[in-house]
Amino acid sequence: MMASLSVSAITKDTITITPSALNIKKIKLGKATYVVYNKKTKESPSEKIMLVKINVEPLKHSGSDAFAITQQWDLDTITHTAYTLLKTNDLSTLQHHFYWKRLGYYVKYDFETRKVVFDGKVADQIKTKAIEDFNASFKQYNLNWHSDLVIFPLLPYAKNRTFKITFFDPGFGQAKDVFYTVKGSDKLINSAGAEVDCWLLEHGLSVPGYQKFWISKKTNEVLKEEDLFNGSYRYKLKLNVSED
Repeated sequence: MMASLSVSAITKDTITITPSALNIKKIKLGKATYVVYNKKTKESPSEKIMLVKINVEPLKHSGSDAFAITQQWDLDTITHTAYTLLKTNDLSTLQHHFYWKRLGYYVKYDFETRKVVFDGKVADQIKTKAIEDFNASFKQYNLNWHSDLVIFPLLPYAKNRTFKITFFDPGFGQAKDVFYTVKGSDKLINSAGAEVDCWLLEHGLSVPGYQKFWISKKTNEVLKEEDLFNGSYRYKLKLNVSED
């Protein structure tokens, strides 16, 4: 694992994230649970309350070291599952499998054999587009967008620094450059009433709105996410303990 900072500068304050820019030694292993909910306004009651369970563990894959990330999203029933396998040296994707209840099918992306397998009823145009986007993703180094909460704490933070990250979310469009800016530091209050010093990372959306992330400087984990989209809010808050 390379923890040294080696980045390609776009401007004085904007850097392109390359494998050597990631402090992979800081990756947070183990289980984490987030409560996710929506609000029409910041003063409105919470709606669509969901639990997101994430587990990150090291393992051997074909004789090499890898990180396995499993996710389960619960809203009365299991609405989503994902299994992502990343290389330990650069966090590029080896495998990405997912199921969404709203889609009604299961998909396996194999980045090693460059094959996609669909399980369930899927329209031909959806298959074609997904495979085209998948094949195009190999043109440049990219990170798995579905693993963003695992990746964000590994970035080389500095006030007013902007990160250019090439993210790819298999099955949901082409790989693209996404910009996140470190707005500075902010404080959160934990359950013990103590202040937690965090980096505040913001991503502006193409439509009116934003995504904001609070990353603990001490524990290297995303503690809070706040999204504004289509005039309503979505929150992710990390729980202090996991279910098991």
